[in-house]
Amino acid sequence: MFQYRYLSRSILMILNPIHSQVLGIATIVVNVIAIDQIAPKDQLILGLYIAVGSIVFVLSFFGCFGAIKQSICVTWAYATSMLVMLIVSIALLFAFRMHFEEDSFTKLKQAFAKQTNTYDAMAEYQIQYKCCGIYKLKDYGEAFIVVPSSCYDQNGSPYREGCLDKMKTQYDVLLEGPKIVGWMLMVMEIGAFTFSTIMGVSLRNELRRSAY
Repeated sequence: MFQYRYLSRSILMILNPIHSQVLGIATIVVNVIAIDQIAPKDQLILGLYIAVGSIVFVLSFFGCFGAIKQSICVTWAYATSMLVMLIVSIALLFAFRMHFEEDSFTKLKQAFAKQTNTYDAMAEYQIQYKCCGIYKLKDYGEAFIVVPSSCYDQNGSPYREGCLDKMKTQYDVLLEGPKIVGWMLMVMEIGAFTFSTIMGVSLRNELRRSAY
């Protein structure tokens, strides 16, 4: 059991500096940079990631303290905190993807509903993303609406790709950094929770044996 405690303590001593000094700070910095590049109403999720990074940054020092002092209370408090942060991170990763996909579709659906032969409600998106329709150019034919001029490039050639795919691609590129650090943070949280739990169990068992 001593070997498990020593191994867990050593790993936590390595994980926590990485957690606090690298991933915690990286999560904050990357999301602060990305948050200025998206619409204000889409900034909530990135703001939550910044909060998670800040909390993890602080908690990591408690993890180091618990590992150094081999304190049962601090170690279990840290393990519980990492479990909570892990659950939050997983929820944010799923919400992250679903929010931007659903938001893109909602915007396009509302604009297309207003599209007529005399009013080009889709122009804003089709010009910006160089696309046509929600899914494809044929969306207009299926809706019995004339294909608007915003569906054509300067040479008069129609855009073949739908705006939904174009918007998803742009979001994927724009938010690639936050997603990468989000996954890395989640992996580190799993490791921190696992080894702090092992260390907590080892310390508790050692305390029980010493009582006899």
